[in-house]
Amino acid sequence: MLVNLPMLVNLPLVVAGPVVDWFGRRADQKALLKAPDDLSDSPDDMLSDMGISRDDIETARWRSCRRVG
Repeated sequence: MLVNLPMLVNLPLVVAGPVVDWFGRRADQKALLKAPDDLSDSPDDMLSDMGISRDDIETARWRSCRRVG
């Protein structure tokens, strides 16, 4: 029985590329979803220095939940 080894060796590389890309996109998505929570824990002085209000944070949180859900 003859086995085509190059085909077996290349198969995991073909599958690994999209999986690695998906994990990278998922990490970015999680970071974007977590950002409003991190900002809402910030002190008011820091938020005003950045020019962000708590209403802006709630709006961003609402929009991100709406896109995911």
